[in-house]
Amino acid sequence: MTEELNIRRGVSEDIPELVRLYDETVGHLESHINYPGWKKGVYPGRDAAEEGVETGTLYVAETGGRIIGSIILNGKQEAAYNGVSWGVVAEPDEVMVIHTFLVHPDFRKSGAGKFLMEFAELQALREGKKTIRLDVYEKNEPAVRLYERQGYRYVATVDLGLGTWGLPWFKLYERTAEECLNGVLSRISPLSADAMELASLTWSHVAKPLYSLGILEEDVIKIAGISETQHVDIGKRALIIMCSDNGIVEEGVTQTGQEVTAVVTENMTDGNSSVCLMADRAGVDVFPVDIGVAIDLRSGARNPLIRKKLAYGTKNFHKEPAMTRETAVSAIAAGISVAGDLKEKGYRLIATGEMGIGNTTTSSAVAAMLLDRDPAEMTGRGAGLSDEGLMKKISVIREAVKRYGPECSDAIDVIAHVGGLDLAGLTGVFLGGAVYRIPVLIDGFISGTAALAAAKLAPPARDYMLATHVSAEPAGRLLLDELGLKPFVAAGMCLGEGTGAVASIPLLDMALEVYAKMSTFQDIQIEEYKPLAPQTNSGAH
Repeated sequence: MTEELNIRRGVSEDIPELVRLYDETVGHLESHINYPGWKKGVYPGRDAAEEGVETGTLYVAETGGRIIGSIILNGKQEAAYNGVSWGVVAEPDEVMVIHTFLVHPDFRKSGAGKFLMEFAELQALREGKKTIRLDVYEKNEPAVRLYERQGYRYVATVDLGLGTWGLPWFKLYERTAEECLNGVLSRISPLSADAMELASLTWSHVAKPLYSLGILEEDVIKIAGISETQHVDIGKRALIIMCSDNGIVEEGVTQTGQEVTAVVTENMTDGNSSVCLMADRAGVDVFPVDIGVAIDLRSGARNPLIRKKLAYGTKNFHKEPAMTRETAVSAIAAGISVAGDLKEKGYRLIATGEMGIGNTTTSSAVAAMLLDRDPAEMTGRGAGLSDEGLMKKISVIREAVKRYGPECSDAIDVIAHVGGLDLAGLTGVFLGGAVYRIPVLIDGFISGTAALAAAKLAPPARDYMLATHVSAEPAGRLLLDELGLKPFVAAGMCLGEGTGAVASIPLLDMALEVYAKMSTFQDIQIEEYKPLAPQTNSGAH
């Protein structure tokens, strides 16, 4: 396929073309081998298209202005699904079912079918589904091969009541949310080398000493690679604040009580918090997310609350794992979902923040396990612990690392055992940045721990991250060194909420002003600077 393939939600204007797609596809099948057993004018037809469009569950694949495939993703399970032992126990609203999946015969070998299946995986994560299910006529060999290549697991063969149509038996398949997540992460693409080269060339022509804006220049080049264009634009930017409570506060590892999480989160929706005021000045839109606050929250009108609550806080990891692995996956998926929603709304830059009493404890525990370091190296005073409180905090984390370390096989396990829902959600935001090609700014220690977890799950994701400042927390520098990222601010900040990330955005703005508007050497008729060996990122007139 020479032209780009695009998938979008179907609209009413698509219905005539969808009917033609259905009729031409079924006509081809009937004149060759009718693997699915469809019948022209019966199924699929206008009724299926209209219902899918009306419910917002039909998606089309198009190229060159032509619809070449479609898929319906909803929660409708046939009655026979109920008598089957599925691999994932899920409520009906936690299941996505694939229906009416087809590609025009002219495009059978174009990769469009695989592309639609991959889209379904990402959509399931965005909708917070625990599993994808489907049925396929047992003799539909091409479809069976495709599903099995995509990692769908055979569950059972059932009668869907279509024997009178000559379709007595259907195979059922399933793919879990975690399997979908792994598939999505495996397809993260590298930065655009061409865009980065052009951005670097642009900097070399700007009438100033080479490399003299240091890390700011490097980050502009990186953003060009992420956005696949040298015309860098971060004019529309967002701050995602993941908010949740942590059961570990029961152990006296914090100076303030758990109730503060809810108060501050609600204040954020009113625009009344440190980071909200800073964001106003920096031109950043704020999106607080309730992913696990211990009570139900009201929402102010200024920054409406995004409701993604998975639990009313985590469990106390001193006594038991903080959450199940399944919940950790769901929280990561929620973060990916929020990032995807912002991409669709035109945002070009995402800053990360959090609110959750006890989350320096969870972050220290996660960081210690991911880096295999002594918890004492990774643990600070948080919002102001005494010496005695700090020692208690270190002791609690050390016991958890010793207890759970042998049980953890990857970053998801680590988050599930000793992490928090806010931390897991932020991990998803960093992964979502890589999936949707949006640069994501790391804030401080907690945000950096989530970035590290994301990089452990998908190493290419680190290329989509930008470090903004060095947290005053003890492990702040260690995390950035492990990620191979260089911050451009060192201000001793440790407030959290995303304040460091937001404070850094005006510096990027100023660098982009120079990048886009500064005269070139040619403009002022001066010979360009030549790079010297070795190159350095410092210079003076």
